[in-house]
Amino acid sequence: MGAVAIKESYIDTLRAFGEVDKLLNEAVEEYLIGRIIERIKRARQEVQAFEKTYGMNYSTFAERIQLDGDYYEQVNQSHPLWEQDALEWKYWTEEISDWTEKLNSILSKS
Repeated sequence: MGAVAIKESYIDTLRAFGEVDKLLNEAVEEYLIGRIIERIKRARQEVQAFEKTYGMNYSTFAERIQLDGDYYEQVNQSHPLWEQDALEWKYWTEEISDWTEKLNSILSKS
């Protein structure tokens, strides 16, 4: 573990509640869980906006846009910037997956 500077007064106060290293690790874990949940929520909001616009999830969209010429033409006409949307949509979809994996990793070790 790397060295971390913590105010001496915090350390003194933490000692009143138990083992300092254990309490610090618990505090960092709680902080990380909260921040990861915030990230997942944001990513879900972004994905839901694309799902509302295109009426399907990303994997279905990606498959249809590649395999269905009529659908490709329809999307190209109705959403000329669909390629930019698709890149962003893919990014946010992967964010959900990546952050969920990190959250599950933390929770499984708790």
